[in-house]
Amino acid sequence: MKKIIAGLVVLLVSMATFAQSESFYSFTTTTIDGKPYPFSQLKGKKVLIVNVDVQDQLAPQYAILEELYSQYCDSNFVLLGFPTEDFDTQSAKQQAQTNGYRLLDYDVTFPVMEKTSVVGKNISPLYKWLTEKKLNGKQNAPVTGNFQKFMIDEKGQWVGVLPPDDSAFNLKILNWVQGGN
Repeated sequence: MKKIIAGLVVLLVSMATFAQSESFYSFTTTTIDGKPYPFSQLKGKKVLIVNVDVQDQLAPQYAILEELYSQYCDSNFVLLGFPTEDFDTQSAKQQAQTNGYRLLDYDVTFPVMEKTSVVGKNISPLYKWLTEKKLNGKQNAPVTGNFQKFMIDEKGQWVGVLPPDDSAFNLKILNWVQGGN
């Protein structure tokens, strides 16, 4: 009898822990122009999340990201850019002055969110979810630099991550966007 009760306690604690973990769709962020952006509107879409920085040497990836977004945005695919200064040596003032200009340089039309912390003690709840296995259920994936790419499937499940240097036209991303996992 004690084993049954202990088993039930473990089961109930496990269920409570699972019920308390956040779903991808429970997040809401703010766009670069100050509007709320609830992730619940992304149900049924594949989502590529990329932390971006206009001062980074990888900034030419904006053009590649925009090309990917333009090519697949009508196919239940969304690309979200999250500007960060976590890897930047420029001052916040310089970043703010440059941000709009650089985005215009690349004719970015994909949704861009407000400045976000993707590492460290001030990491945003979304990036905490993206980078910690205990929250995303798949793997630990700390952000190692600007332009790291996270893939989320149509059910809000964490699918994978690609390092900053990998192009958005990497075969892993293309196969996933075009229908594979």
